[in-house]
This record gives sequence, C-alpha cells and structure tokens, in this order.
Amino acid sequence: MKFTPLLLWLLPLLLLPGCAAGGLSRAFAGQSLTLNYDDFGLERMAAPFLGPRGSHTVIIAHFGFNDLTPSGPEDVRYVNVLQSLNFLRQEVGKLPLTAANEPLRQRLRATYSRLYPLQLRRHNLALSGSFIQPFSGMNRRLMLPALPPSEI
Repeated sequence: MKFTPLLLWLLPLLLLPGCAAGGLSRAFAGQSLTLNYDDFGLERMAAPFLGPRGSHTVIIAHFGFNDLTPSGPEDVRYVNVLQSLNFLRQEVGKLPLTAANEPLRQRLRATYSRLYPLQLRRHNLALSGSFIQPFSGMNRRLMLPALPPSEI
C-alpha cells in the first residue's frame, strides 16, 4: 500500500515520452506493409497519391495519416491502408480494357490483395468488442468506415 502513491506519480512519467512528436502513435502502430512505388502503377498515375518518385522510394502502408514528405536519404512515404485500397480501386476502374493494360491491371490487383487482409483484420478486431463495452455490436459497425470489396 505504500507504493500506490509512488506508482501513481511514476505512471504519467513513463507515458509522457510516448506522447512527444507522434511517439504514442508509433508505439501502438499496428500492422504495416512495405511496398514499392511501382506497386501503385506508373509514376504519372501514382504521383498524385504518393508524391514524386525519388531514387529509392519506399512506401509503408499503415493505419495512420499520410506522410508524403521525403524523410532522409531512404525517401520513405507513409500511406493509409484504407486510402490506398480506395486509390487502387479507382485506378483499376479508370484503366481502359485493353490487352496492353492487363499487366498493369494485374499489378494493381496484386497490391490490392496484399493490402486487403490488413484492413479486414482491423475491421474484424474493431467489431469483436465485448458486449460490456458501450460501443459494441451494431453501433460499432455504424461507426466504422465501409469495408471495401475483397477483389477489384
């Protein structure tokens, strides 16, 4: 019982460093997926979403905000998984149905199929709350963004 006040003072001190400069969001980042710039199609179609291509651009799809500013010599860009799925669906829908576009269409579909399990897992985890929690069941389903289709 003597340690209770000490623990109450130490707990905020342990949590404060995680709050600085997005540290808390990095500490609970969740799953992410590392992709190439080419996985999002040609540069002219991916540049509005990913920004200009660098010499060694790496794309990390995660569950946070988009951060498209080049970060050092590696040139790492962070994109949201759900926004990436929506972008890929739009780009596949824009492509004309010709034989010349089929390899690009397959590459975009392969990227979509790599990203989809991350979004599906996050969606299912959000719905799997206990009945004791106030936002469970149907109410929780209404608060979530719509789950995109499993294939494009």
